Amino acid sequence: MDDNNQPKKPIFLYVVIIVLVIALAGLGALSFFSLSHLASLQKKVQTLSDTVTEISDSANTLISQADQLDQLKEQEKQQQTTENEGSGSNESSAVNESFTDNSDSSMDSLLSQVKTLLPQDNGTWSVYVCNLLKDSNGVINNTPMQAASLIKLYIMGAVYDNYDAISQSHGGDTVDSNISSMITASDNDAANTLVNWLGNGDNSAGMQKVNEFCQKYGFNDTQMNRLLLADNSNGDNYTSAKDCGIFLKKIYQISKGIIDSSSLPNAEAMYYHLKMQQRKNKIPADLPEGVQTANKTGELDTVENDAAIIYDTAKGIDLVICFMSQDLTDTGAAQTAIAQDARAIYGYYNE
Repeated sequence: MDDNNQPKKPIFLYVVIIVLVIALAGLGALSFFSLSHLASLQKKVQTLSDTVTEISDSANTLISQADQLDQLKEQEKQQQTTENEGSGSNESSAVNESFTDNSDSSMDSLLSQVKTLLPQDNGTWSVYVCNLLKDSNGVINNTPMQAASLIKLYIMGAVYDNYDAISQSHGGDTVDSNISSMITASDNDAANTLVNWLGNGDNSAGMQKVNEFCQKYGFNDTQMNRLLLADNSNGDNYTSAKDCGIFLKKIYQISKGIIDSSSLPNAEAMYYHLKMQQRKNKIPADLPEGVQTANKTGELDTVENDAAIIYDTAKGIDLVICFMSQDLTDTGAAQTAIAQDARAIYGYYNE
């Protein structure tokens, strides 16, 4: 048979098949890569989802913490308001072992240090400190205590609050002389004389004048119930470290023109007498040479007190410091403790 007459192979069909095979292979490869890419995308989506969940959880935690912080701030604010409202009462003063009237962390640190320096086996102690440059106050164990001769600060204040009337009756020079003796030498007879004159010859009325002065100017922990050297059958004389400290702070601030003189009449004259103090065996005793004080002491058989303005300081940080102690078993050791602790407080700010 002639070869030309043999049937021709379906070449076109083979070509189509090959093309289809290649197309299918390409589609398969494309599908494989697409599936791989899809799996990768799914993994990334899951990772993003997990991240979003973590962020959401963190946000919820932060919101919760913020709410808790707001609650704590509100509680602190309410507590501070309560303390401020009750700061004038003896009960409130006795409750707080120590406090500051602002956010002065350096004062808080100082109070913590002073607390460790106070005698632990020799009576009960209270301390007031004021950084006059910052007007920052702090107290340890503020509570009414036996005033001893610190009550003479308030007798002086009451006399100056009624100075014109007393001077007309007894003469200004005589009044000034008695004030000077009462403050600089702690003369008890001069103190009792001034109380008598305050009451127009009636000692009880005179003591009431002193108490009215204390209430008028906000010294609510202070009360006079007996004359100097009199027995305490009708009560003793009391004040607090905070009252004495605020008294001296007002004197200093008025003398510097920081507050109005109506806050404490004749403050400049009182400052003068305190600067002339002869008894300097406590707060002033260990201070560096050149540093000046204006102070008033107080002593009984088991009491050692001293309240002072400290000025002309090395760094210009003037101070008010008041120490009160009672129920002492060793008054000599208490005097030494006051001198040493006052020196430490001074050094904290000025060295």
